[in-house]
Amino acid sequence: MEPYSRIIEVRWADVDANQHLRHSAYSDYATHVRLEWLNEQGFSARKMAELQVFPVIFSDGTEYIKEVRLSDRIRIELEMVGLSADASRYHFRQRFLRGETLCARYELRGAWLNVAERKLGAPPQGMVDAARLLKRADDFEEIPLLQKKDQAPPSDTSTSR
Repeated sequence: MEPYSRIIEVRWADVDANQHLRHSAYSDYATHVRLEWLNEQGFSARKMAELQVFPVIFSDGTEYIKEVRLSDRIRIELEMVGLSADASRYHFRQRFLRGETLCARYELRGAWLNVAERKLGAPPQGMVDAARLLKRADDFEEIPLLQKKDQAPPSDTSTSR
């Protein structure tokens, strides 16, 4: 299976004084590609607003490998590096390629926020299905589910009370 990808041409507004793609543009382009993927799965920004569910970012970072310059056409691939069983938490990797040359690697970890409840949780089933169908990275790992605050820790039956 091929990763989801989009081609973007680097614009004047996205380069720095050295005519290189500026650091924050990598994040902007990566976000655009992820939102395009969600949109194609039937989850446009408008649909997510109706469902009151939005992505939340815990961490992100970019590894810069080769220069990306003004007017370069770059392909940005998206793959799943980690996913919890209920798809509430995710880890994406995006590769920035000029032809076959890897120029940068961007990674993001996050979760889904139920805006009405202001709580993290599983997204609607269609998003779960889409996440499970996205190409998995070779180093894919399941993300453990977090224990809810209101759940009691497992009891230790080996001690007497």
